[in-house]
Amino acid sequence: SCVMTDLAIPNTVATAQITGTRDYQEDTLAVRVLTAGVHADDLLLVLADGMGGHAGGDVASRLVVEEFCVAYGNCPGNIPMELRSCLDVANEALANAVMDMPKLGGMGTTLIGCVIREDDLYWVSVGDSLLWVCREGVLQRLNADHSMVPLLDDMVRTGAMDKEAALVDPRRNMLRSAVAGKVLDLVDLCEQPWQLLAGDIVMLASDGVETLAVDELAAALKNPRAKSLQQVADDLTASIEAAGQRSQDNASVVLYQH
Repeated sequence: SCVMTDLAIPNTVATAQITGTRDYQEDTLAVRVLTAGVHADDLLLVLADGMGGHAGGDVASRLVVEEFCVAYGNCPGNIPMELRSCLDVANEALANAVMDMPKLGGMGTTLIGCVIREDDLYWVSVGDSLLWVCREGVLQRLNADHSMVPLLDDMVRTGAMDKEAALVDPRRNMLRSAVAGKVLDLVDLCEQPWQLLAGDIVMLASDGVETLAVDELAAALKNPRAKSLQQVADDLTASIEAAGQRSQDNASVVLYQH
């Protein structure tokens, strides 16, 4: 599995992954506690869900996460500008990798990069991976969904499509934007930080977690004080496994408790 963490990870952070029914893992996670310079004590959380099959998806997600992490901390500007800069560095690295290895053409990845500085949460995201905050048992999605789902939902709202058809539409999982070494069509960049409150749980997740309904995910995150955060993360991925979908995608989570 692809989890890259610092040795000094605080117990306020936990990660967990399952491969599901796939025979390989295309998700990559990273957790970094920055220790130097103007960024000291920044917490960097990164998640990428690769695509392009065994040849490309795991390569794309790992490369993009590594490059993103290396780039963060090199530019002491404001955090949103820096996150955008790290995304561009990672995207360019992927373009160069495809030039070097043409057989990897067509690979790409989603990406969420989050920075927590004191009570401020910032993010940049591309694709359909999920950034949620659970506050007092209520789960709220923070980042934009770059799949076709929001467009299909709009069609349902305006009466252009019925709800049942939208739910089984083959385009649902198609991405409108991904990190693939090309121009980024859609980027969700948080310009103003989200204010964290004590007890908030931030969750980065690949879309494989959507086997569980939102209320099931919220319930899993609701009473974490009784357990360690790592136990919460492990139980969450175990619940996804137990739901036993015939075609369960890789599912990965990074949890942070404020």
